[in-house]
Amino acid sequence: MVSKLLKIVILVPALIILITIVIINARIHYHPEIRIAGQDTVNTDVLKELRGLKSALDSNADLEMQKIYPEGYLFINALYGLAWCNFIREHPDSEFLNEGLAEIQKTWNKINAPLGRAPFDQDLPLPYGAFYTGWSTYLLGKKLTIEHDEQRDKNELIIFRQRCKLIAAALEDNVYPASYHGGVWPADVVVCATSLALHDKLFSPEYGDLIKDWIFNVKSNLDTRGLIPHSINSVTRQPLEGARGSSMGLMLIFMREIDKAFGEQQFQIYKSTFHDSILGLSAIREYAKDENYQGDVDSGPVIFEIGSAATIVGMQTSALYEDDETGMKIRNALEAVAFPTETNERKVYLFGLMPMADAFITWGHSVQSVSAGNSPYFLAFHLYSALAMAIILILLLLLWKWNI
Repeated sequence: MVSKLLKIVILVPALIILITIVIINARIHYHPEIRIAGQDTVNTDVLKELRGLKSALDSNADLEMQKIYPEGYLFINALYGLAWCNFIREHPDSEFLNEGLAEIQKTWNKINAPLGRAPFDQDLPLPYGAFYTGWSTYLLGKKLTIEHDEQRDKNELIIFRQRCKLIAAALEDNVYPASYHGGVWPADVVVCATSLALHDKLFSPEYGDLIKDWIFNVKSNLDTRGLIPHSINSVTRQPLEGARGSSMGLMLIFMREIDKAFGEQQFQIYKSTFHDSILGLSAIREYAKDENYQGDVDSGPVIFEIGSAATIVGMQTSALYEDDETGMKIRNALEAVAFPTETNERKVYLFGLMPMADAFITWGHSVQSVSAGNSPYFLAFHLYSALAMAIILILLLLLWKWNI
């Protein structure tokens, strides 16, 4: 006879699974919490996420992320600062303005300090490489964009202009300047080019012709699917690895600011190549549908060919290219399966164990409209869930009645 103890040992985790399925199915119908403040509609969930990241960074989460990712310190600070920039741009006269400006200043100071530059090589043709120069310059440019003339620091204006000149010189010499010795990634360079476009919106245009020439050269060196490659051979300057969901989604976010028409063309190919679903939930593949590789530090975990980083980044990409349905479906799926925990002040995902994921999610949420249409449907996912619950319940019933 199957002992009662064994039955209980099986029953408890099965009940936990059942409860988890119920919770996920309820949370998938998430809608952001909003607050009306005068003429303004504030997404208070994004504000909570920003404050959750603030708390994590105050506890040195950026130093912890550097132990996991080669650019973890810079990346999490840059994403956090950019999310605040987006939030303030939407609410320029809100009560959160001073808080946001202070946090952006803090992140810029950290990135621009020796600790922020430490992982990168000053002796590259583009000093400190395309990754550091691109992200740091872009964040500074966004910071200057949301500040009034009297708020802008003169030294920061000089730094921004100087770095744009360095980027321009590097792009004139090479379509894809290196991020590291022997390491060339177009996604890093796209951020550099976007910094030049941002310069021309802030000041008298200087780089329009250079950007057009650069885009022409990018179009001349696409992968076999017609997408910007993931990596470039540092010697031959030919594509080393074709487009991937995570880097392509990221490049599209920035490409929209450089050449919207080219971005739209790339988005359509990206959508047909990487958009997928799992158990009825929208998701983004890390590799194309005819490829199957393991994940790496760029992709994060790849589960059933779905990329975790690609999907999180794809939420913002979809929103910016007006594919609101996919953007909201990914947003709600993340809300269901990333196990957010929140208080009246803060909100974190994955129990706060991976702040880098919080940074990408918050950055993505900061560009999504809270009124982008009706909530998406998840009928297929509910049916899969109901089937799974029915199977578990039947097996538990049989187990409980089964005597041997």
